[in-house]
Amino acid sequence: MNLTTTSQQHLTDLESWLHNLETLKLETLDPQQTAVLSVDVIEGFCRVGVLASPRVEAIIPSVVKLIQAAEARGISDIAFIQDAHPEDAEEFGAYPPHCIKGTPEADAASELEALPNWKNYAHFEKNSISSLESTKLVAWLEERPQIKNIICVGDVTDLCLYSLAIGVKLRSLAQGLGQRIIVPENCVQTWDSPDHPGDLYHAMFLFQLKRNGVEIVSNIA
Repeated sequence: MNLTTTSQQHLTDLESWLHNLETLKLETLDPQQTAVLSVDVIEGFCRVGVLASPRVEAIIPSVVKLIQAAEARGISDIAFIQDAHPEDAEEFGAYPPHCIKGTPEADAASELEALPNWKNYAHFEKNSISSLESTKLVAWLEERPQIKNIICVGDVTDLCLYSLAIGVKLRSLAQGLGQRIIVPENCVQTWDSPDHPGDLYHAMFLFQLKRNGVEIVSNIA
């Protein structure tokens, strides 16, 4: 199958859209009604193991900076969701074994663990691409009905980050919560390989989030 002219034009439009995203000012968000959810910014996707990628590692400083800015703004609802697979995880039928619980791959990026309040944040483990399969995360969200803005960061754009952002968006729609789901492009990324062109998948899945009502911004200043 050859790409139609329309498909080729859409790729050009995607690139233009991504390059022209706007900045969101953190000060416009009520800190008491805002949460930050970070997914899989861990060593197994950044530096160690078969699924580690320098593209993902490169977002760590931006994620750290956002967390610091959020705390300075008074945002205290901050949660980290991380892969922590058993050795016989069913997911390993689709992907190589990775981020097994208790191994260095399942550890958060060292820069995150160095944050002064690291131990005070909420932490959730997951055994699938979907963060909302973590019942404890769902309970954490249910305990915070005041949250109207959810900032989602992490990796990878087309799998766990996508599942997190679309998951909380669909939860909001289904329950009529009126939540604003926000993804800053500089705080998310995916890997690159011959059968997975990172730039393409990154752009396409961010645009698909946009189509479903998730707000995609360049960064949060």
